[in-house]
Amino acid sequence: MPGFRNRSWGCVIAAVLFACKPGAASAQTPASSGPDDLVGGATPERFLFYSGFDLWNFGYAGYAGARWAPNSLNSDGFVLSAFVSDGIERFDTPTTRYRTAIFRASILPGWRFKRGNLEVKMFAGPDFEYDVFSPMQAYRLPHRSSVGARVAVELWWEPTAVTMLSASASVTTIASGYSARVAGGWHVLDAGWVGPEIAMSADRFSEQYRVGAHLTGLQTGAFEWSLAAGYVQDSFRRNGMYGRISVLTRR
Repeated sequence: MPGFRNRSWGCVIAAVLFACKPGAASAQTPASSGPDDLVGGATPERFLFYSGFDLWNFGYAGYAGARWAPNSLNSDGFVLSAFVSDGIERFDTPTTRYRTAIFRASILPGWRFKRGNLEVKMFAGPDFEYDVFSPMQAYRLPHRSSVGARVAVELWWEPTAVTMLSASASVTTIASGYSARVAGGWHVLDAGWVGPEIAMSADRFSEQYRVGAHLTGLQTGAFEWSLAAGYVQDSFRRNGMYGRISVLTRR
C-alpha cells in the first residue's frame, strides 16, 4: 500500500535511550552516584555499554549503544554517544501484510554537567536511517536511505533521597521526527527505581503514545537492568501492550 504510514521504532527507542536513552543511560545513572566513582577502586569509569529489546503488538526492535567520556562518566565534560537500532514494523489490511524493516544509527558528541542532584546531558550530531519495504511491488522504491542531524537532551533529578524524575527528548531532521519520555520513581529497597512513565514520538510513518510503568537500575553484579510495560496507541488507532527490557554496564 504505497504511502501508508505505519509505526517506526526508532523514535520510541530514542526517547528511551537518548534521552531516545538514549534517556535509558541517564535514567539508569542515578544522580546520587559520586562524581568520581571508580571501578575496582582504581580506574575511572569511562565507557558505558547498553542494549535492549522493545516490542508491541505490531512490531519489535533491538538496539545497542555506547557512551565514552575521556575523564569519567560521572564528571562534567565531553561525552560521545553512539546508537544503533534495527526492527520490523507491520501494517495489516484485509488482503495484505505490509512490513518495513527500519535501521537507525547516530553518533552524537555531547556535554554532561551536574548541579547538586540535577544531571543534564546534551547531544547533537549526524543521524542515519535505512528502510526496506515489503512487498516491494507496493512501493515506488524497495528501500530508502536518509541522512540528517539529531539533537537530544537527557535529565535526571533526585529531589529527595527516595524520589527521582527522568526526562528526555530528541528531534531529527529526518522527516521532522521527534520523541520524548518522562518518568518518575521511588527507590524501593535495593531493587532500583519504580514508577510511572509516559512517552510519545512521531516520524514519517506515524505517531505513537505510551503510558506505563518502569523498573530502573536493578543491579546484578556489574550489570544494571531496566524493565517497562504498559499501554500503547498509534495514529492509526491501533492499540495494545508494549514491553521493554534493557541492560547496561560500565567500564
